[in-house]
Amino acid sequence: MAVTADQPQPAELEALKQMMAAAGTTTASAGRVFFGKTMGKATARDEKYGLMPKEQVRWLTEDEAMKEFYGWNQKKRSDFLAQLVLAGIVPAGSGALEAEDSWKKLVQAAGRYGAAGQQVSPFDLLSGYVKAAGGAQKEAWKSVGAFEVNTVTGEKRYAGPGTYLGDGRAMMVDTRTDLTDPDTARAIATSLFQSLMGRDPQAGELSAFAGALNAAEASSPVMQTTTTQYDMNTGQALSQQTQTSGGVTAQGRQQIGEQQIKKTKEYGVNQAATTYQGALESLIFGGQG
Repeated sequence: MAVTADQPQPAELEALKQMMAAAGTTTASAGRVFFGKTMGKATARDEKYGLMPKEQVRWLTEDEAMKEFYGWNQKKRSDFLAQLVLAGIVPAGSGALEAEDSWKKLVQAAGRYGAAGQQVSPFDLLSGYVKAAGGAQKEAWKSVGAFEVNTVTGEKRYAGPGTYLGDGRAMMVDTRTDLTDPDTARAIATSLFQSLMGRDPQAGELSAFAGALNAAEASSPVMQTTTTQYDMNTGQALSQQTQTSGGVTAQGRQQIGEQQIKKTKEYGVNQAATTYQGALESLIFGGQG
């Protein structure tokens, strides 16, 4: 919805204009932009009789109002852009150029109200669009990417996955248990038995290895930590970094299999026989050249 003079304003904005007019206004010259009211400086008479200083109306030219925009800090620019997105004036993903153009249109529209003697600021106009887009409820929240923004107060909160770390960063931890499939477990066991025992594993030995392997994997789940950097204005993800820890490695699976085999009596007998045979061959053939 564009901010133009011909565009009808929301009902809330019309009520605001009538209220301001009823309170009494100072007619501004053409091209003047209303920028709110401030308390004036107390006079000697005010101090003497304990009177409140009079309100002063702040009027700016359109050029002066534009300079206000260029003097804002980064947070105020970001908040203003978020309000524009909530109001439907600019699409999500807009940036500084769209914000500048929208501010210019709001200033020009407020200037036309000022020329008619009405105290309607650029912020009043924007507020009317925001309320029309999200309602006037105190807890009217609208999604903007991974964030939610209150359409009335402008408050922003993280609504994406994981834990918010601040400054647009969020962390999500995914924990899972990776169990080795039966075919892979059989292949590992077969290779180890052939290497250490000189034979294939039997059915019971395969089951024992698979059980030990799955128990180790269940006690050491895989933890995947993903940190995402979001754009504070659009709520869209800019980058992601993922770190993985835990789990059982290929080397770990082999060590578990070796431990299962080495604690059997057969392995001890086989090793003894191999050792004795090697010593006997060394004794018989070691001295021959």
